Amino acid sequence: MEEKGTIHIHLLTELTGNLYSEESEWEEDWLESDEYGMPLDGTELADYEEVIREELKRYGEDDLMQYFDGSESIQGKIQSAVVTIENKDGILYGCTKLELNELLSQEELQEFTEYITGQYSDGWGEGFEQRDIKVDGGTLNVHFWHPDIEQPKMYEKKTEQIPTKPEKQRPKLQLLGHNGNIFSIMGDASTLLKKNKQTAEAKEMCKRVLESGDYYKALLIISEYVETELSPPPKENKKTKKKNQPER
Repeated sequence: MEEKGTIHIHLLTELTGNLYSEESEWEEDWLESDEYGMPLDGTELADYEEVIREELKRYGEDDLMQYFDGSESIQGKIQSAVVTIENKDGILYGCTKLELNELLSQEELQEFTEYITGQYSDGWGEGFEQRDIKVDGGTLNVHFWHPDIEQPKMYEKKTEQIPTKPEKQRPKLQLLGHNGNIFSIMGDASTLLKKNKQTAEAKEMCKRVLESGDYYKALLIISEYVETELSPPPKENKKTKKKNQPER
């Protein structure tokens, strides 16, 4: 059975905050509401991303699945749901990073986003918004939940996989028949490598051989690049070897 890969989904909700001046010297429009601080939206909070992220690390980027007691189907699909922040297009969002075995159904997604917003308002987020974050000129409180919070926006994070180049088979070269002439052996090995589209390896091999200053050492170097009588044998499969041993 083919193993399913992990799916990465980010649930984003725009952060809000309140900035309290050290000197309580707001502009005239804010004087009456000074006790609530100056309200900030996600765009304005982006200027404070670094200090918010540092405070978040101190508070703990928790995996909210440890508190989830909803549908078993959701528990079976979500490996983790870690809270952090994300700057997207200059707007600072609260972000729950999901790692899933498979995608949630519409009903499961609805249930889980309700759970997340509940955690933002009365659970994990309630504790974080009470933390006073010191910034230039005052103190900042950041809210993952607010009365105008929208349904979390969902983004799939594609993991870029770097393709691995298949290991090239080493061409075979018989040492016998060269009359012990190291330059003849090196020349034939170089030609084989170039035919095998390993020009860089051919150059590297020749350089190492010429610098070796020792006939036998030169043979061992060549045997690293092409398969000769001196090349180490391929690793044997221990299980297969054991299986094929005659019974005593």
